[in-house]
Amino acid sequence: MIRFIIVLSCLIQFSFSETIVINNDFEKTLYKSTKKVFSTPENLSIKSVQKKEFSNTKKSNFAKTPNYIWTKFNLVNNTNRNKELFFRNLRPGIDYIDVYIIKNKKVLDSFFLGDLIPYNEKRVLSRKSIFNFNFEKNSSYEIYIKYQSIGAVTNQWEIFTPHNFFRVETIESMIWGIIYGIFISLMIYNSILYFMTKNSAFLFYVLSTLFSGLYLLTLNGVIYQLDLGINLYLVTISTWYFAYLYIIFILLFIVKFFNERKNSRLYRLVRSLILFQIFSLSLLSIGFYDNTYHYTTSRIDTFALLSFLFIFLISIFEFKKEKNYSLYFLIGQAIYIVCFNYYTLEVIGIIESYQYSWIILPIGLLLEVIFISLALNAKMNMVENEKVEIEQQLLEQSRFTNAGRTISYIIHQIKRPISQLGSQINLIEATSMLDKKNLPSTVEETLPKIKTTLEYINEVNHSVDTLFLNPNGKESFSLSKQLNVLISLLSDYLLKHNIEVKKEFEDIEIKTYKGSLSNVIMLILENAIYELKNLDKQRFIKISTKTISGLIYIEIEDSGNGVDCVETIFSSSYSTKLHQGSGVGLSLAKIITEKKLEGKILAINTSLGAKFILKLPIK
Repeated sequence: MIRFIIVLSCLIQFSFSETIVINNDFEKTLYKSTKKVFSTPENLSIKSVQKKEFSNTKKSNFAKTPNYIWTKFNLVNNTNRNKELFFRNLRPGIDYIDVYIIKNKKVLDSFFLGDLIPYNEKRVLSRKSIFNFNFEKNSSYEIYIKYQSIGAVTNQWEIFTPHNFFRVETIESMIWGIIYGIFISLMIYNSILYFMTKNSAFLFYVLSTLFSGLYLLTLNGVIYQLDLGINLYLVTISTWYFAYLYIIFILLFIVKFFNERKNSRLYRLVRSLILFQIFSLSLLSIGFYDNTYHYTTSRIDTFALLSFLFIFLISIFEFKKEKNYSLYFLIGQAIYIVCFNYYTLEVIGIIESYQYSWIILPIGLLLEVIFISLALNAKMNMVENEKVEIEQQLLEQSRFTNAGRTISYIIHQIKRPISQLGSQINLIEATSMLDKKNLPSTVEETLPKIKTTLEYINEVNHSVDTLFLNPNGKESFSLSKQLNVLISLLSDYLLKHNIEVKKEFEDIEIKTYKGSLSNVIMLILENAIYELKNLDKQRFIKISTKTISGLIYIEIEDSGNGVDCVETIFSSSYSTKLHQGSGVGLSLAKIITEKKLEGKILAINTSLGAKFILKLPIK
């Protein structure tokens, strides 16, 4: 009966305010709204506020305002024992919250909360504003709360028993740990890809992920939970800087990812959006330390929503171009634009807050980051497949190029032997007609020469099989013998340009693709001849072979002027022949060496000139 009277009196006394009743089975609840709100530009004391008249409202989420917002509600401990309760405001990021617990018109305790309260003054270190109080049994209380923030505020409070409070805090900390673990893993992975590929799309992806992560850290109060010694006001203002920097880098990512041309309409749109973000950052910077200025520039928050809408439209436009990898980007943007717009509308006070809405933006951003990473991988796979196809085409083309080059060498090689063979046959014919007496001796003397000439032509003909057929299977052969065949094919050119060949061969038996290896060596020798032929100094090419640690080393060094850029010499765009070369030769040599011969090729500059080193497995 006594308990009923106490509860009834409290309800009558606070008929226009919501009352929270604590029973024996109470574990946790969400206090969603208050009917009593008072707003004032003056910083009033609690005694003055107690005398003020509060207006009735059902709203619990208030847009940013320079005014102080006061709310009040009532709490009744309807149990026979004291009850310790923890109160946690639903939204992180509120600058200042003053809480006054009143009983019988007297202030029993006060709490000064908010993100900008120094760490040493916080009773509970958490990402949200928290206070706890031990409520006496069978007692009623008034709780007055004052809010001041450059952002929106919410009057929703989660109320827990100690056990439930620490359980919820632990679970949320684990969730944040998992989210940021995935963020960091993706950033490290794509950073490695950037350093491997030098593709700036990966760099912009990493930077956009970094700033989106920092935006989440500040917006959700995680960074306020860590005593980092950073100016807390600076952290608060930086929240919007992180948001705009994230937008800038995601726009730069779009340009690089979709390879937009500078004269395209899409490129111009993206450039305009980037300039707008920079303009917005400039507006924020003008009044960096002026709170009132940030209230006047609050409208640019809604323009950020439009930027994401444009990004979403861009993703649809790119998807219509039938780029398969753009589907992942479209899905990621669709998810994120819904989550970001919802959360931003809540943060700026347009829509109401809900208990678990804090997880919407992290999940949306996490999914966006994952889908963009999938888009990058899909594009990488597509580019890699195209690269493999191009390399395969180059390998096939190299066979025909090699054939044409070999035929040219054969023509040069057999011109003189055929001429000699014709002269020897003419000699026998003339002797038969004019000097039959000496015919036997002439035939005896000339036949060995004819045989030698035919053997030479046969040997040259065998070189065609070596270079042109390029058998699919590996075969064992003498490396020094094959090198001598290649040198003999080039002998006329070497002689014409007065180039000496110095040989230091070991007796090495190698098992590999003979035609492919010959092609690579011919490409290197051709480049050496081209570099040496116009030089006014001693011209020579030194070829050596040796085995080291189970690998065969073939070194080809010339006495030229060396290589201008060793790092790019195997690039398809590199050529020293100006308009006479395509740059494919050495690039093709690298492809054949690595893909077909399973070896390595590198170029270095020496005191003599340039040296090419082939490292090949013995088998």
